[in-house]
Amino acid sequence: MREDRILESSVLDIYHGLRIDQYLAKRFSYLSRSAWQKEIEEGRVLLNGAKIKVRNKKVSRGDIVFYVPSSLKEPEVDFNFTIIFENENYIAVNKSGNIPVHPSGIFYRNTLLSELESRFATKLYPLHRLDRETSGVVLFGKNAAAASAVQSDFSSVSKEYIAVVRGCTPEEWAVEVPIGNARNSLIQKKREAYPGAFEEALTHFKRLSTNGEFSLVRANPVTGRMHQIRVHLLYSGYPILGDKMYSFDETIYIDFVRHGNSNELALRAGFTRCALHSLRLEFFDRFNSCSYNLLAPLTEDLKELVENLDLKCEFC
Repeated sequence: MREDRILESSVLDIYHGLRIDQYLAKRFSYLSRSAWQKEIEEGRVLLNGAKIKVRNKKVSRGDIVFYVPSSLKEPEVDFNFTIIFENENYIAVNKSGNIPVHPSGIFYRNTLLSELESRFATKLYPLHRLDRETSGVVLFGKNAAAASAVQSDFSSVSKEYIAVVRGCTPEEWAVEVPIGNARNSLIQKKREAYPGAFEEALTHFKRLSTNGEFSLVRANPVTGRMHQIRVHLLYSGYPILGDKMYSFDETIYIDFVRHGNSNELALRAGFTRCALHSLRLEFFDRFNSCSYNLLAPLTEDLKELVENLDLKCEFC
């Protein structure tokens, strides 16, 4: 893996006309706008192959922006995982709640995909994604044909999640509200559920346990929209503990982006990370003509949280 990697981005319509520093801060939020201004002034940002020195240069749709970092240190991650399933075509692991599945943003080498490919000395194909702070089962194809077989009919893949949320939820409920980009939010990449949004979304929820102040819930997403469970739980009024983006207080996420994790931030968020876990995944292996139902037991940090809140959990 190259230390001096080049990040490349094509400007979409929604960013047309923005200043280059504004574009970079919105598109790549792991650096602040002032930090991007410094990178521009030091000649590490290129627009359509040419260095730019002024921060007020505007971008147009279709422009190609390059970034050549001098040294972009990746945050530490938790490489602990367990293999819960493997055959000749697929491998599934139970990942921790502090590692991205594949390269994204500031993460390049410190990813689950990179670690697995390094250990097994072969190319793997992630068949779905989990957010960095979501633990649980992740399925990979060992070859392109195996990956295509699942991804071509991914709507048939059944998934089940466990989350610890604020509030005493109903025993069962469903949210069928479409999802789109958040309106009137300080967070650029935040999503929101509201009538009139363009992405249809349906999630079924069931309460497994509650202590009156917090609840353990099961989530079964029927559709697969980005951040769907987190968005629908916030819409329901029961945000996930530790979810810095989808909480009632957006300043938690903004402070996280600016200053990183801290004990004070964990206290405000309610937990050290988003208390969401991918518990089960069922898929059909057409090469062996059978279905596999994969179970990923709760990680130790979630077990401790559930026990501390006196919530009953059959998976702990």
